[in-house]
Amino acid sequence: MVLKPAILGCKGLEKFSGRHPWLFRGDFDRLPLGAENGALIPIAGERGGVLGWGLFSPGSSLCVRLLSWKAEQPDLEELFEKRIREAENRRRPFLEGSEDAYRLVHGEADGLPGLVVDRYGPVLVLQTLCAGMYRSLEILVKILAAFPGVEALVLRNEAKYLANEGIPREKRLIYGKLPGRIPFAVQMGENRSLVDPFKGQKTGLYLDVRQAPRLIKSLCPGARVLDAFSYTGNFTLHALRWGACDVLALDQSAEALEIAKENLVLNGLPTSGKVTLEECNVFDRLKELDDQKRLFDLLIMDPPPFAPSRKQLEGARRGYKELAVRSLKMTAPGGSLLFFSCSQAFGRETLLETLSAAARDVKRECRITAEYHQPADHPVSLNFPESDYLKGFLLEVQP
Repeated sequence: MVLKPAILGCKGLEKFSGRHPWLFRGDFDRLPLGAENGALIPIAGERGGVLGWGLFSPGSSLCVRLLSWKAEQPDLEELFEKRIREAENRRRPFLEGSEDAYRLVHGEADGLPGLVVDRYGPVLVLQTLCAGMYRSLEILVKILAAFPGVEALVLRNEAKYLANEGIPREKRLIYGKLPGRIPFAVQMGENRSLVDPFKGQKTGLYLDVRQAPRLIKSLCPGARVLDAFSYTGNFTLHALRWGACDVLALDQSAEALEIAKENLVLNGLPTSGKVTLEECNVFDRLKELDDQKRLFDLLIMDPPPFAPSRKQLEGARRGYKELAVRSLKMTAPGGSLLFFSCSQAFGRETLLETLSAAARDVKRECRITAEYHQPADHPVSLNFPESDYLKGFLLEVQP
């Protein structure tokens, strides 16, 4: 079946020329009739000449994800293989030593909209977040299974909006054989960390902050540390390895904290005495600690996203400020606070303004001593600013 092109309107033409890969229904004057969910469709201007090609999602307001800005129809297998290989090569210069846990494909920023691939040693975990990528699963498996050292591929599609894409929510092995023991260990900074590709947040671990502990290395010897939203303990493990005298790790997930405990054993670190792993509502527990006037030399605040979209922006501002105020009050004089936001809609300047307002409220003098941005395996495309989401500041806090 030869499809008639989708015809862009003025707004859509402007976005197309700027190479933004997302096109919504309002960006088109006409969409193709009869195009199947996930189909590769031609994109044209008002004069009818084909300008490019995209993956079609008729059930979603985000109905086209652009793959090509050329008139000729791309061969999907050839295009996907080229861009996945480019993504791997893009990361190679930035991978350190024995590091074997990293993001291989970061969706639109790697020219592969709706596709996330995370590598955990011999296992690749995929998320196909649009109908076109899900429809191309067989092609993707063929390409990724050929990578050296890959023994298994796991599909993890869990996002709520997948129903609009006509994609089932599922977790399943789609190629090969998993390691004999699940969870299995991968290298995260200077420690080994257990990962279960079927459980936990995202695809198993928070890979975007895996290099962030290096910011606190010089601050750990002899420090009292609070690791809030600790998950499986990446910061806790590093703080103990680097000489912290006491670490309190807080998380709401008993499962994550159990893995954190196993990680302590795996790395030959103490499981009691110097470290406390506490299952709790983190926000409530922080209020209790503040009320008790507890002080820490180093605090790590890595909360979940408060603003997945701009609609939640003001609520996020209030939430981040409350968390920052509480954190600053609990920072000992001369101590440090490492504060993150992974909310895409909550930009760097907004976070900086929020932290500044919190510092004024508690009358503390703060200096930025380091800044963190998502690592090179989570690249940011200037044509797709939505790929820029993670930011963090290390603050020195004085009375």
